[in-house]
Amino acid sequence: MLLVSLLLKIFPRHFPSTKPHPTSSFCPMSVSPQLDSLASLANVFTPAMSCKLLFDRDLYTPCHIRVPDSDHRLSAIYVDNQFYSFLKVVPEARKAVDVMLRLGKRDHTVALTQTRRGYAVWGHEPEARYAPPARKPGYGIKPLFGPQPCLLVADEKAYQTCRLQVPDVTKPLMALTYNNRYYSFFKQDIDADKILDIAAKLARRGDEALLVIEPAMYTLALLEPNGRLA
Repeated sequence: MLLVSLLLKIFPRHFPSTKPHPTSSFCPMSVSPQLDSLASLANVFTPAMSCKLLFDRDLYTPCHIRVPDSDHRLSAIYVDNQFYSFLKVVPEARKAVDVMLRLGKRDHTVALTQTRRGYAVWGHEPEARYAPPARKPGYGIKPLFGPQPCLLVADEKAYQTCRLQVPDVTKPLMALTYNNRYYSFFKQDIDADKILDIAAKLARRGDEALLVIEPAMYTLALLEPNGRLA
């Protein structure tokens, strides 16, 4: 198995303007062998969980919706012309991640917000329709565009490590490949709260991120659209 910590010493990491926590360091990951070509993944696609990390209140609009399988109005949020119904609040980031991954068996899109009690998980409702307040039946809802989604991957068979060359960096970067796209390593931490907060900030500024979830470690990587195998 390939040790990420060793490879990072050989292939130094180039960090974008949002710098990782200075005390963090990369640790070994349970990853597949180094990727020599994309042929092994060409016909294989394991879906990741697409998560909207909405940690700022101005990124979404609270509302109510109606869905085909329920007679009641549901509490929801609205962002990017999509509705997400409220599922549950969990006190810890680790538990929130677990809930979102379990939802992956039903859907591949989820939203996460922060509350005073912890994290609120919201499930995607593609067939929902807006339910205006009973006293204001003509009350509309304005379009609101949110951050980039963050991809959550927990299946180690879905990604592989590789060396990546990007236009603005001389030395190769340590990276992951998922669904024929390249993501350079950015941050690794055992603290789910920290890693989700960083991922949310990156998503808000427009970065597409991939979060690899292991039992005792979280690894955040950023999309390199112009990267190529080194």
